[in-house]
Amino acid sequence: MDRLALFDVDNTLLDRQAAFEHWAADFLVANHIDPSQYGELSSIDNDGVTPRDVFFTQVKERFGIATSLDQLLDNYHQAYANYYPTPHETIRALRELRTKGWKLGVVTNGPASQLTKLDAAHLTNEFDVICVSEIVGVRKPDVRIFEDAARRCGVALLGWMVGDTPGTDIEGGWRAGLRTIWITRGRTWSETAYRPDALATSVPQAIAIILASSDESPGRTSSKARP
Repeated sequence: MDRLALFDVDNTLLDRQAAFEHWAADFLVANHIDPSQYGELSSIDNDGVTPRDVFFTQVKERFGIATSLDQLLDNYHQAYANYYPTPHETIRALRELRTKGWKLGVVTNGPASQLTKLDAAHLTNEFDVICVSEIVGVRKPDVRIFEDAARRCGVALLGWMVGDTPGTDIEGGWRAGLRTIWITRGRTWSETAYRPDALATSVPQAIAIILASSDESPGRTSSKARP
């Protein structure tokens, strides 16, 4: 039986929020900005949604930073990946899933630098395929990026999608016919058009859910699990 488990990157496989907080603290000090301005920096970042060129353009204007936009971007891309620690518990859980015969993939929106973050955190070799939207030319929730991951793994599009963003990870996985697990990050689910099949606070917990359900059909659950 084909078994496929797909994972998002930011705030799923990697703690993007913690990495941003650590980077921001160093950035504020380096640019002689009061640390109390972290909230403003975080607001501009918008949980990573703001493109980095737009982010640094707004940061330059807001804080009067003289450094050029190109230099700010270069500094960021050279240093940012180093703020992601190796998630050892996640790696152990991924390896356990793989030993049970599952194909593992990453499906993430973002630039090619997503690969750099995964490599810095020693996650790259834990996956059979890594699909980054900028590289493959299609973004979640478009079903084609999930189809591409399954095709490159050599299996049918049957299994699970694990992620923290409702409109890309959960809706995208749902539309692709996958079961979905939402990484809650302390939030409550509010979307009514679709919902995840399960909730988890971490990837290891999500993998435990997948393993506990592995004796069931890996495709979409019954209509009772859907609104």
